[in-house]
Amino acid sequence: MAAPVGEGDTRVGSALIVAVVGLAIPAGLVVFLVHQNWKPTNVASIIGVFTSIVGTLVGAFLGVQVGAAGKDKAQNIANRALAALPPETAKAILSG
Repeated sequence: MAAPVGEGDTRVGSALIVAVVGLAIPAGLVVFLVHQNWKPTNVASIIGVFTSIVGTLVGAFLGVQVGAAGKDKAQNIANRALAALPPETAKAILSG
């Protein structure tokens, strides 16, 4: 049974779109440089630098989004667990 789609899932979906677009840019750059008749060694050097920077940024962004989605899910579970407790017990847990 699939989990309902929540805010965290939307966040991860948006991050995935950013990741795909971010990785499509170097692919487009490769096609452009190859059609400009650049030497393969120059193309490999430029693309290597560009993809390492873009890959690092996209990976960091996606990691932060996935981590935030996991935190939201854990917070929702904790809130539901506290709501199931008697009010006195929940207050004692929250204050201590």
